[in-house]
Amino acid sequence: MGTTICLGDDAIISMKSTIEELKEVLGDRLHINVPLAPYTTLKIGGLADAWCEVHSVDDLVEVATAARIRNIPVTLLGGGSNVLISDKGIRGLVIKNNTESISMRGARGKLSAGKSERLVYVEADSGVVMNKLVRFTCDEGLAGLEMHLGLPGTVGGALYMNSKWMRPEGYVGDVVYQAEILDEKNIRRIVPNSYFQFGYDYSSIQKTHDIVLRVVFVLAQSDVKHLWQIANASIAYRRQTQPQGVRSPGCTFRNISAAQALISSLPEGSTSAGFLLDHAGVKKYCVRDAEISNVHANFIVNKGKATADDVVQLINRAKEQVKRQFGVTLEEEIVRLGEFS
Repeated sequence: MGTTICLGDDAIISMKSTIEELKEVLGDRLHINVPLAPYTTLKIGGLADAWCEVHSVDDLVEVATAARIRNIPVTLLGGGSNVLISDKGIRGLVIKNNTESISMRGARGKLSAGKSERLVYVEADSGVVMNKLVRFTCDEGLAGLEMHLGLPGTVGGALYMNSKWMRPEGYVGDVVYQAEILDEKNIRRIVPNSYFQFGYDYSSIQKTHDIVLRVVFVLAQSDVKHLWQIANASIAYRRQTQPQGVRSPGCTFRNISAAQALISSLPEGSTSAGFLLDHAGVKKYCVRDAEISNVHANFIVNKGKATADDVVQLINRAKEQVKRQFGVTLEEEIVRLGEFS
């Protein structure tokens, strides 16, 4: 998902020639010099050298493999949240992942704490919108994803970041059973949960750059009404505490560890990046049309014509202020795509 590729003039000429070869293979499915801003929640970004939308897993494999064997860099784009695309765009091929299948794959019984529990396996394509999947599982009375209602983006993006929600606490990786990936050698493989080495805002594909094709979740049968209560409470809290109806990628920075909070003697021992930013007084900081939200300091908003460079400058100002006041260096949660200085 995340990539930074800087090419010299000769390499750019070679890339254009190779993309023309790819267009001969993919035909009208491949488009040249496509603006990326409309496909992101921040509405910022330059051009993709090449662009292709896919609607099935087989198409995703075909297109990605065709590009890779020609040494064309491949970047996957799902819901367009949690990313900052460079004003210079993205070199190589950007694949818009519109795969959307959800299916039941089986069930089995399990004895837990002396009680019988029925586990159900649900498979979702990596391009499935998370909200669609969460609503499906709640309607089916399957517990494990209900707290993620309101999570922007797709299944693939949620697995890439091991997306989380803290009220109640739950990570997407907690209920991943296995997944089908396309590895760097263009081989389709089924891999278990352990393959992803899930951690806070982390999965191993951030380093391996495997392409996730499908994910199987293992979920427990539960009461539909109870699941919807949790789901609706989660989305209500998002709406109360996060900016709504604005151009924003989601959280900008990762929370810090409890150890960092203890060492730095932070106010109330908080590990929340939003709390630190708020107490550092950065709300309403702006660089031209890029502004830190007055609703939640960990969100950056594009008020109109902000550029990626504006956002980067704003991120740096916020980090400097927190470092100056609390001695803590915040790490970015937002993923940069494309060429950045």
